[in-house]
Amino acid sequence: MDLYQLAERQHAVFTREQARALGWSDRRLGGLVDRGAARRCGPGVFALAGVAPSWPQRLHAAVLACPGSQASHRSAARLRSLPGFDQAPLEIVVERGRHRQRAGQGVIVHESKDLRGVDFDEFEGIPCTSLVRTLVDLPAVCHEFKAGVALDHALRRDPDLLDRVLERHLEVARRGRTGTVALRALLAERAGGDLVDSGFERRTLRLIAGSTLPRPVTQLHVVDGDFQCWLDIAWPAHMVAVECDSLAHHQGERAFRWERVRRRRLNGLGWTVLEFTYREVTRQGPMVLAELARHLPTR
Repeated sequence: MDLYQLAERQHAVFTREQARALGWSDRRLGGLVDRGAARRCGPGVFALAGVAPSWPQRLHAAVLACPGSQASHRSAARLRSLPGFDQAPLEIVVERGRHRQRAGQGVIVHESKDLRGVDFDEFEGIPCTSLVRTLVDLPAVCHEFKAGVALDHALRRDPDLLDRVLERHLEVARRGRTGTVALRALLAERAGGDLVDSGFERRTLRLIAGSTLPRPVTQLHVVDGDFQCWLDIAWPAHMVAVECDSLAHHQGERAFRWERVRRRRLNGLGWTVLEFTYREVTRQGPMVLAELARHLPTR
């Protein structure tokens, strides 16, 4: 694949790093700009001339300028044609502490400690949050009514979506997380009953606290060179961690690749990562504790 073919797949934009990987020197790339065949459209990002600037192009450039990011919140809603977001700003999400400073001017950057492979998707060639994650995030940045309209629109297309949004909400919900209360109300209204404001992490911690297992730490930041991630629940002294992967069967190819890379890096550092679903934690507590006890000492 040459540079022009790559740009064609990315709304006519590409990064300096991508050009270098295809054999383009900085001098040759500068000549492309000097001749008017390309223009700079973000930190380290270029657009080919001859293609009219567009909102998808600007959004793709914003994502490329911030490695590891994806279009999110209102931008992801607009990308998926959810009603009410025709004038959405450029909005991306990135794992906390990663390359935030590279975002271009006018781009809203959100940082998250609870991104998982299941939250990764691609729509019209642009890396973006999954539909489920987009619906979970929207109440944090827009009026509850507007988020509800988007949710209802998505549910008309896929009635089974409600269970998946509810499950992901319970996994990431925590006190102080913006939009948690609003989304809980929206989901309770559509589910026909009250929802417990308790996420996966708190439910698991409550289960562990009632056992003889040692007390874990939460939101552990793991860094190894250019790799970093957050572990929801971990025992660093024993290199054991717990993660929830209950929506894995809804992952796309991009999410699948991202999770495999993340898991390999953690395994290479010596971590044992145990996966439990929300239903297992809430309905099969003894099984979860028994599995943890196989890897951890008891008090």
